[in-house]
Amino acid sequence: MKGVIGHLALMIVAGPVLGLDRHTVEVDLQLELRAYTEQALYASQSDHAASLALTPQWYGEWNGGAHSVTFAPFARIEAVDEQRSHNDIRELHWQGVLGHWEILLGVSRVFWGRTEVLHLIDTINQDDALENLDGEDKLGQPMLRFNYVADNGSSTRLFLLPYFRERAFPGREGRFRSPLPIDDGNPLYESGAEQSHLDWALRHQGWVGALDYGVAWFSGTQRDPKWVPGAVRLTASGPLGPAGATLYGLATQLGVGAGATRELAQPGYQIESVRPFYGLMDQFSVDAQYTVGDWLFKAEALWRDEFNRRGAATNPGIAARDRYAAASLGFEYTIYGLAGGASDIGVLLEYLWDERGTRGSGFQNDAFVGARWAANDVVGTALLAGVVVDLDERSQFYSVEFSRRIGNRMKLSLEARVLHDISPQDEAFVLVRNDDYLQLELNWYF
Repeated sequence: MKGVIGHLALMIVAGPVLGLDRHTVEVDLQLELRAYTEQALYASQSDHAASLALTPQWYGEWNGGAHSVTFAPFARIEAVDEQRSHNDIRELHWQGVLGHWEILLGVSRVFWGRTEVLHLIDTINQDDALENLDGEDKLGQPMLRFNYVADNGSSTRLFLLPYFRERAFPGREGRFRSPLPIDDGNPLYESGAEQSHLDWALRHQGWVGALDYGVAWFSGTQRDPKWVPGAVRLTASGPLGPAGATLYGLATQLGVGAGATRELAQPGYQIESVRPFYGLMDQFSVDAQYTVGDWLFKAEALWRDEFNRRGAATNPGIAARDRYAAASLGFEYTIYGLAGGASDIGVLLEYLWDERGTRGSGFQNDAFVGARWAANDVVGTALLAGVVVDLDERSQFYSVEFSRRIGNRMKLSLEARVLHDISPQDEAFVLVRNDDYLQLELNWYF
């Protein structure tokens, strides 16, 4: 946090010193309070959390806006889980415009996607999993980006990504964590270059009539880690105990598939920690949005070819080569001027599918039903609520988000997440089945 405050002071004086055509400084200070409504699964976990987050952003431009620099650091201080106290550079880049070409060099964030629940094809940036479980928060990604904008407004972008950002995980006191310690300082990579593997991506996006579309190819390190045993010790009998889990226990505790790890279930071995494994992949994706009247149809789909040889050698629950497809699609229908008033309400329905079944994203055969309400008042009151239902196991995930401004410089947000009737077979969520929470956020903008 001290480093971010120092950066903020530098931002304030940078504009006049550099003699820019225009520069702005914006600051977002957030107080977050979170209360968990269910008893923790693990004794060290807390039932509440409080934190402060600071996100300043400095923007400067010159040469009539043809060149610009953006700098946006981020820091959070958490009172309970020290692992959630973290900082990051969300944005630090130069961007230049030359005719049809735009070039960006530095650290930035990129979003790909259309659907509401699962950002299936959003691949460039690593999730900041310490912030929230919805995949909305991303770590800054070092990149060199070339963007060609055609006369009709369509664009083709080439991304060169020279450095991989590893995912961070909650500590012992935190919720949404594994029952075993995660040795995230000692990850295993498929590539011998590890974090320095050069990833790349190519994306074209445009429109035809009322259809907006995107087509992309990504080749590089997988953003979602798999799990391999970390510290393993010999025991007399190897039962599942409080200090660790048997290799067979890793299947149910970390969701790698019980059948696949059964051959490792040898008496006398006990896992005391796990390591993240980052394989390689090639991914082709398409996304589309079609607007007709009050209807908005959305779709995302991918085909992925994973290379996990080193991970499979350590844990047979991981396939050495894994080819699969996944998709999410749905619609949003909006009723404007509800009951003759100013507010609007949208009804959302989406279907999520993953060819891998339960060993995949956790959304292998799921449906989402929700509603989005906008009051269209002067304080921007809005509500989004919905439920995701696993059509195989009947597990349910409820989510409610409410927000409105308070005056000109404050915003109040309320959030609730509820995991209900989670099946033991629902491997993606069974480890966090007691982590329902209510959350309040107050943001001050300067």
